[in-house]
Amino acid sequence: MDANPNAEWVLGRAYDQNLLPGGRHMTRHDLDAICPDRPVYINHVSKHGALVNTRALQIAGITRETPDPPDGVIVRDESGEPTGVLLESAASLVSKHMPKPSRAELVQAVHRAAQDLARRGILCASDASTGWHDLEAEVAAYAQALEEGAPVRMTLMPLYNAAKRAGWLDHSEQAGEATGFSPQPPSPHPNLRWGAVKLFADGAFTTRTAALRQPYADTPTTGVLMYEPEELIERILTVHRAGWQCAVHAIGDRAIELVLEGYRRALEETPRPHHRHRIEHAMLMADDLMDTMQALGVVVVPQPEFLWWLTRAYLAGLGERACALMPFRSWVQRGVPVGFSSDQPVVPGDPILGWRAAVTRTSRDGTCLMPEEGLDPLTALRLFTIGAAYATFDNEVGTLAPGMQARFMVLSHPPEQIADADMQVIATSADLPKA
Repeated sequence: MDANPNAEWVLGRAYDQNLLPGGRHMTRHDLDAICPDRPVYINHVSKHGALVNTRALQIAGITRETPDPPDGVIVRDESGEPTGVLLESAASLVSKHMPKPSRAELVQAVHRAAQDLARRGILCASDASTGWHDLEAEVAAYAQALEEGAPVRMTLMPLYNAAKRAGWLDHSEQAGEATGFSPQPPSPHPNLRWGAVKLFADGAFTTRTAALRQPYADTPTTGVLMYEPEELIERILTVHRAGWQCAVHAIGDRAIELVLEGYRRALEETPRPHHRHRIEHAMLMADDLMDTMQALGVVVVPQPEFLWWLTRAYLAGLGERACALMPFRSWVQRGVPVGFSSDQPVVPGDPILGWRAAVTRTSRDGTCLMPEEGLDPLTALRLFTIGAAYATFDNEVGTLAPGMQARFMVLSHPPEQIADADMQVIATSADLPKA
């Protein structure tokens, strides 16, 4: 705040009540004591909620009389007053009042992010929520940054509502024959690609909003579905009919089951053998869900780094069910297509930590969840490279072979030593002179 005394809003991120004594949420009063006059908005670490101060609630007009939005929660105290904790879509009641970034700020943000990714050895990435603020402005900013030399190849995954407004989901008669992205708009840069259309089925474990079949261990709720079941399925059908790949955020077993039903109906109505429809996260698994994934050819995109950072919160919320989270080995053995990712900024996005967690399944406090579900180092590496490229339909990266883009990292130790060695990224292809 002292560094930006003239900023209209005070913004922060990575708030996590699970790290506080007793897992207790902070309140608006805690923020008011620090900053009473300017609105404060702090994103939850999961990106599925926010903590705000009283001034921010006032700007949004949120009072004790304000009803919860259909797919969100305004957390209230015993007297019914908002505490300042806003879950899921309730956070947008405040965030929509925040000033939008300028074109220059967006371009600068892309450059910073790309340089940070490249330093860690990540030279291909996906923006899994393109259009969160302004689809046209965000795409233009990516294109400009890439033209100016940003070193990361980007796949943009437009949010459903943004793609719908752009007219990209109009039904195509040819969509049934499509093997990829038949109705894609043109890309403004060779290293800027269109990926899947993104939907959200539920929330997150850390906010207790992921949709479960059975209640949470520490909260008498089963989480939140973002849509009524038939509405979500209809959106999946819309994406599929238009010929796009579909990617749905689904963390809890109840949400995963619903998404799989949507994919089943879509493929039954309009068969498409190479659809590569995705489930993002797919964390709480059961045998019946894995069987359906394999039968439908659904691609799973989990984040092993979650195990390193968030296992404590998973155990608190799920109890013994946490042992069923992200069964890497079972997916591979059943033939379920898997592509690893990070979900940065929910976690730092360290590829070495994610790779190690996929092998050891160990958290930063030494807790190990189902070590038998760990992968051997080379299989885990394959899912971060070849598997991720498969999940994004990117046929130019993922392996080093003639005709492919030469994007690579140089490691300090052999890959087989990832579990125990102090593995470092010592160079990448981005460090080489451009030829």
